[in-house]
Amino acid sequence: MAPKILPVIGAFLLLGGCADGNPWFGLAASSRLQQPSQTLTRAAPSPGPGETLVNTAPIRRISLVVLHSEATLQLLIKSRKVTLQSPDDFILQSRRLEKTLSLDNSDWVFVGYGVTVPALGWDDYQNRDMHGKTVIMLAGAPSIPDGTQVSSQAALRHPVALNLGHWRTKFDNAQRHGAALAIILHDPKIEGVGYDRLLEFRDVVMAAPAQEAPETLMAFGWMPEVRAANWLKRAGVHWDTLKRKAGMANFSPIDLPIQSHLQMANRWREMDITVPE
Repeated sequence: MAPKILPVIGAFLLLGGCADGNPWFGLAASSRLQQPSQTLTRAAPSPGPGETLVNTAPIRRISLVVLHSEATLQLLIKSRKVTLQSPDDFILQSRRLEKTLSLDNSDWVFVGYGVTVPALGWDDYQNRDMHGKTVIMLAGAPSIPDGTQVSSQAALRHPVALNLGHWRTKFDNAQRHGAALAIILHDPKIEGVGYDRLLEFRDVVMAAPAQEAPETLMAFGWMPEVRAANWLKRAGVHWDTLKRKAGMANFSPIDLPIQSHLQMANRWREMDITVPE
């Protein structure tokens, strides 16, 4: 059942969808996705007896798309298929306005915390091309190791540095590196909310794309870290060792012996809302 309009609009405003012109909750706005806004003026009512007519502030009309995804996900571990259950094992979303999406034989790559901040000398991707890959990343942000070169104090105050652990930034970075599927391993101690809270934002609310231009990032979302650690154990990978490597200054992406097989069905609807300028 499609979500009611008011809760969807409320979630969009709560997560900053209208405040900064960002076309969705997570990825930074790109020129091809931004929808030119219109500046409107409310019709002024006729003043009543003894009243003074006051001009109202201009408002902005925003065209939105509310997109709901249903996904099935299988992992190939040591030649054996493991079928995961949604939402207990994973929560995935998409921004691609395509009714069906399919991803086969997508190799897992561990990208540490999944952040890139050149001013801090930190790049979890090491400029590696991730096209067709499933990138797996830790929640939160790394501590800056001793000896890391920081160009200036201003760099530490830059919004990118301040928000480098936010899931928006992580999925944005995965998109820039060409990943097909991006997954954050949810840790409630790091993220400050339980995994069940993520269910409240399963639908994506984004600005209506101005033209058809599919992104490389087919889907993005979360898995409970404890479950992912169990699947990695089946593949012969020691999770605690991976986590320790993620905090090292010389970290490089690590190929994992797991593949993703994803099938996704999307449905969406469009609507217009008006907000104050």
